[in-house]
Amino acid sequence: MARLRGQAGPADRRSPPDLADSTLLDVDPEPQMSLGAVEVDIRNDIAYKTVELPGGESCELKYDIVRPATDERLPLVVYLPGGAFLRCNKVMAFELRRHVAKSGFVVAGVEYRITPDGATYHDTIHDVRAALAHLRLHADEFGIDPSAVAVWGESAGGQVAALTGATNGLAEFAEGSDPSPLGQVQAVIDGFGSSELSAIADDFEEEAQLHYRHKPTHFSAYLGKPGALLPDIPDAVRAADPATYATASAPPFLLLHGSADVMVSPSQTQYVHQALLAAGADTRYVLNGANHGDVAFLGLVGSGLPWSSATTMGIITEFLHRHLDHTDIAE
Repeated sequence: MARLRGQAGPADRRSPPDLADSTLLDVDPEPQMSLGAVEVDIRNDIAYKTVELPGGESCELKYDIVRPATDERLPLVVYLPGGAFLRCNKVMAFELRRHVAKSGFVVAGVEYRITPDGATYHDTIHDVRAALAHLRLHADEFGIDPSAVAVWGESAGGQVAALTGATNGLAEFAEGSDPSPLGQVQAVIDGFGSSELSAIADDFEEEAQLHYRHKPTHFSAYLGKPGALLPDIPDAVRAADPATYATASAPPFLLLHGSADVMVSPSQTQYVHQALLAAGADTRYVLNGANHGDVAFLGLVGSGLPWSSATTMGIITEFLHRHLDHTDIAE
């Protein structure tokens, strides 16, 4: 997500994250994730959908696959990269994806349309559904157990993952308006994603809050209202918020956020968490002192270490195994 201020640190925060319904983790960056010498197979640039872009051009959307070098059918994890809905690079987080694959999953890094492509949140979710269906239809080729599929995203990808999971079975969010099981998921991991975009700066100081209240941002285009101020389009904000669709039938969710996130307010994942708790149950962890994933590009060297630690990745892989092993998809 776009950074809210020039300097990270306590001055960027208005209030500490609310931990009343979440678990605070003091994560030691050491040891880092490791599964030793497990070999993996990699396949890149597999096209799953052709889309038309503004100006009449067309392009192929693609995904990359990494999986253990075995003939065994394995659960599928679809990784959705972040990029503030302005960028989507499927090669992101390769080390994290490879680690999850080594622990016993087929992991697909999927690209989806973003606002420079003229896309709204509906288009993005339709793309993810199409990728899910394509992967399931090629389950024999890639050694996938099509009955056990999760989406996992970080930052903007976390919001996309959460919205994908929360809208399972809804025709308006289905590729081709067909809410078939091919495009549905059995588990969701949302890493420091947004939810209620008009409140994305609510945990930050007033300058950042005023920016999102009184200046147009690209988020409005993502909501299908280009040029509009977020406070003026509450219905559109609500329609793209995963919390809006939380029901007792939602798949299991794991939400993670850093207490020192300077890009997306930690309360964003809490909104989704609270909605899911009201409908059933889920799990949310706040990593004490962690930032918005790996933000070394802000000069914060080592910021990604809490997220790639053995502790954090252990939580992620344990959640996936618990909910994907021996899962049956609805017929």
